[in-house]
Amino acid sequence: MNVEDNNLLIIMSDSLKIISLNTTHISLLRNRRELRFKLSRVINHLLKDIASLTRYHPDTSSRLCFLLGAREAIHLMLAVRDASKYKYLVLNVPDKEKGIDQVRKKISKDLDKQGYEFELREELGNVITVTIRDRKSIVQDPNSTEQLVNKYKLEEIKHRGLPQFILRRSASINASMGADIVSGDISSLPAVQRGDEVVLMDMYYNIVGHGIADMSSEEIKRSPGRIAAKTLEGRYDVPKFHDNKYYRNGLYSVTTLPRLLGINLFKFTEERALILVICQDNGETAVELLNRSGNNSKIFMITRNENHRKAITSSLERLQIGEDQIELLKIGLDRYTKSRPREKFTHFYVEMPSTETGLRPNPYFDLEEKVIISNARAQFSALRGISLVGINHAQISYVTHSIDPSENQEVIIQAFRQGNFKPGKISEELTKQYPLELNALPEIPTVTQSSSIELVKFEQEKVFIKSWLKVDPRIHDSDAGFVANLILELR
Repeated sequence: MNVEDNNLLIIMSDSLKIISLNTTHISLLRNRRELRFKLSRVINHLLKDIASLTRYHPDTSSRLCFLLGAREAIHLMLAVRDASKYKYLVLNVPDKEKGIDQVRKKISKDLDKQGYEFELREELGNVITVTIRDRKSIVQDPNSTEQLVNKYKLEEIKHRGLPQFILRRSASINASMGADIVSGDISSLPAVQRGDEVVLMDMYYNIVGHGIADMSSEEIKRSPGRIAAKTLEGRYDVPKFHDNKYYRNGLYSVTTLPRLLGINLFKFTEERALILVICQDNGETAVELLNRSGNNSKIFMITRNENHRKAITSSLERLQIGEDQIELLKIGLDRYTKSRPREKFTHFYVEMPSTETGLRPNPYFDLEEKVIISNARAQFSALRGISLVGINHAQISYVTHSIDPSENQEVIIQAFRQGNFKPGKISEELTKQYPLELNALPEIPTVTQSSSIELVKFEQEKVFIKSWLKVDPRIHDSDAGFVANLILELR
């Protein structure tokens, strides 16, 4: 049992002691308000302890404890703190290459040269998984025989007295994966000169890596957006994808397991497919869908802003995809669906913005409940909107990187209750490998104002569990997520 589990047990045991002390004095309490006040204080202390342990916002942690149960929620929140064990590479065959076998040989040779373990996952398509090494766990394990070129030794770095760069949240996560630091990512800046070795720390003063300052402290203050420090090593040993010439030549792209499962749910025929893609990546999912669909298929992709469009265009150039095959839509989904376009879509890939609590590493997450509710409303609104622009029996793949049920199965249940969708078929093998049961919880007030549990409706809706999958970070050791398969049924 590790230190975190011990802390959790201490917190739970202390809270239970307080509850038992209060229950022994229930007979002495004549006023119900006093009893209610004392018990509410105990529960509040317990939720604060859970939030401090997981570094989640109290609103988020208490909400997850209510929806999933305290034990399940705490285990999930602790599971997503560290990086996943695998990176998923989707292979791409540009026109210059002879075929998928040649691409696979080139990538395998390059990964062998870098010293990484990898495995071909044919059940997911042309996918290779690369094993990520955690330098911290290797160094702390006394039985480990693995030798690393740069060992991530916390104590040695601490005692060297190096200048400390305190990073913002997203930057500290990226630095732990080996990314360089931009000047705007630094919240606390010491006096440094160019070439000085620095320690990279998160907002809780945990070391996430170390690097070399690329500018002096005065230049960093005057130069927003420029690289301030180059990371020598982060906590996680990840292949340098962007520095690899094969990556730039478009032989593969990096993705996640939930996205791959969402892509694999589609069934393509030889007929022309029109696919509407709403995704948070930079076009890699759209390219993979285009490669798997039939001839003359076309992708329409909803973009967020000008920067997103530039990133997608760059990905298309790198993966050598013609601009005539993927059309970028500059308007939002609501405006596009209300415009009633002439062409109706046969497939929908829907990955709306979510809390992304399942993306790893996620050592802390500060999000209020109103943001979660707003995301759930937007996700349900997107499902209602696509019913206006799809053909009858169109296939819909709904994907999130969230562990919150209100962004996952609750949105899908509400969509089924509207009557325009029916559950799609998922193979029994996948449902056994990625199971997710249906909880008898009140309806989330994001869509309806009801807060009651209808047991008859709950029994009827058990069939829904065959139409969705759950990626559990504890079982599959990847980014957590949720995938659902829906069929559009027009009346």
